[in-house]
Amino acid sequence: MNETVIVGLNPAKKTKNIYAYLVDELDNLTFTFLYNPEEKSFSKQAKYDEGATALTSTPSQFYSYTSGLTLRLSNLILESYTRGKTCQILLDKLQALMVADPVKGKYAPTPVYFKWGSDKFGPAVITDLSWSETSWLNGEVASARVSFTLLQIPESQLPRKAQVETSQNKLKAALKSSNKLTDRQKEDAASKAKIWLNQNIKKLPEKVSSLVKINKYKIVVQDNGIVALYTNNSKPLGVVGWYKDGKLDTSGSNNNLNSFNK
Repeated sequence: MNETVIVGLNPAKKTKNIYAYLVDELDNLTFTFLYNPEEKSFSKQAKYDEGATALTSTPSQFYSYTSGLTLRLSNLILESYTRGKTCQILLDKLQALMVADPVKGKYAPTPVYFKWGSDKFGPAVITDLSWSETSWLNGEVASARVSFTLLQIPESQLPRKAQVETSQNKLKAALKSSNKLTDRQKEDAASKAKIWLNQNIKKLPEKVSSLVKINKYKIVVQDNGIVALYTNNSKPLGVVGWYKDGKLDTSGSNNNLNSFNK
């Protein structure tokens, strides 16, 4: 053994009763392993596109991208037969992490983190899941071997990570702005907001679009650039956007208008 290499490694303690588990991006527990993994297999690939060959039989290679790191957990033990219990609920929990639920506003499977003591992998999504059942109690699985793969994804792809730029956060940021708009800038902001409302009338919430169609609304531009929408009776309908440097930022406007109409 090369002692020079050993000396350069970080120390680690041997700790008992530390079990692996999965959590979502808010650190909510989504799955606890009945038995710890017996092995962890990692892989990562750099993708290249082949070019045309000319003077050599070996084609040239052009870099395309590098895949996310994958973690393969194989032959995980699920065994509850000796305790007189079924482990079906554990299989159901893993399967639930692979499906979307548009009815509940979940348009993609839940990203997770694999944690085991001080070890952490993720964010990642489960790309494949397989299992073999080996014993049953009254037809319900009581012993199984499970394997699944976690594929690393960018943190920017996390559903709630994207909410850093949500309407409420933008509203707070705009409120802190110290530069007040001039009357002319406010007129320009209101004009741009009206154009945007008419151009996107089909995308607006029904309550808002019906008022825009009959021109029964008013636009109020605040000193800090917030462009708000109200009924003629001064009831708030939401935020259209944020005006700054001659431009109206309407990203997230539909979410704003939806939130004010709940």
